[in-house]
Amino acid sequence: MEKSWIISSTGLRLAVLKNIPATEISHILIACHGFRGGKENAGKITLLAEKLSQIGIGLVAFDFEGSGESEGEFSRLTISKQAQNLKDVIRSVYKEYKLPIILLGRSLGGTTVLAGGTDEDVVAAYILWSTPVQLRETFSKIMGDAYNQMENGNGLLIRDENGAFRLEPDFIQDFSNHNMNKYFEQIGNRPVLVIHGQSDEIVKPINATGIAQAVKHASINIIEGADHRFSGQEEHRMDLTVQWLKENI
Repeated sequence: MEKSWIISSTGLRLAVLKNIPATEISHILIACHGFRGGKENAGKITLLAEKLSQIGIGLVAFDFEGSGESEGEFSRLTISKQAQNLKDVIRSVYKEYKLPIILLGRSLGGTTVLAGGTDEDVVAAYILWSTPVQLRETFSKIMGDAYNQMENGNGLLIRDENGAFRLEPDFIQDFSNHNMNKYFEQIGNRPVLVIHGQSDEIVKPINATGIAQAVKHASINIIEGADHRFSGQEEHRMDLTVQWLKENI
C-alpha cells in the first residue's frame, strides 16, 4: 500500500495509506479506525485492501489527528474533530479520483462516519462495524467514575491494556453536539451495512439494532460469539462486507 499525507483544514498532516488498483475501479472506500486505533487496523488493512480490489474498489485508510502517524494531540480528541478530519479526507480523495465514496468505520470510527459523512453528497454507502450511537450509555459504562469526573470538566490520565493516556473533558462534553437521529435522516436512501458482535463487551448490540431500525435501507448482521474486536472472526467480517458491497454497490 502507498503511504502519503493529507493536510487537514487545521494545517495538520494526516497519515494515509492507499491501495488504488491499476485496473478500472468504480468506488473508493475510506476506512476510519476506532478509539486508540490506527489506519493499519492491527495489520489487517492489507487483507481488506486485497479483497476490495478484487471487486473493483480502491481503499484509503488514515490516522485521525493525534493517532498513529498523524500530527496532533490525542488528549484533545473529540468526535467533532474526527468528523472534520474525515471531511478533509473525503474532499481530498474525491478531488483526486472523482469517484463515489464508501465510508467504513470501526467502533468510534463508525460514530465519526455518521457525524462527518452523512451530509456529504459524494458518499454512496456506509459500513458500520461495532459502532456506538448511545454515546453516554456506552462510555459511562466503560469509564465508570472517570466519566463523571470528565463530565464535570476534569482531564484524566487513563490506563487500559495498551498503557496510559490522557484525555481532556472535551471528549465527553462534545457528545452533546451530535444528534444521531439527524445523522440517520441525512443518510436518506443510501444503503447501510451494520455488523456487530453478539458478545460485544464494550458496545452493546442494542446500538446496532437501533441504527438498523432508524435507517431506511439498512442490512444488519449480529455475529454470534463475536466480541468488540471480532477476535478470530476478523476475516469473516471482511467477507460479509465484501459480499454486501457486491450485492448493493
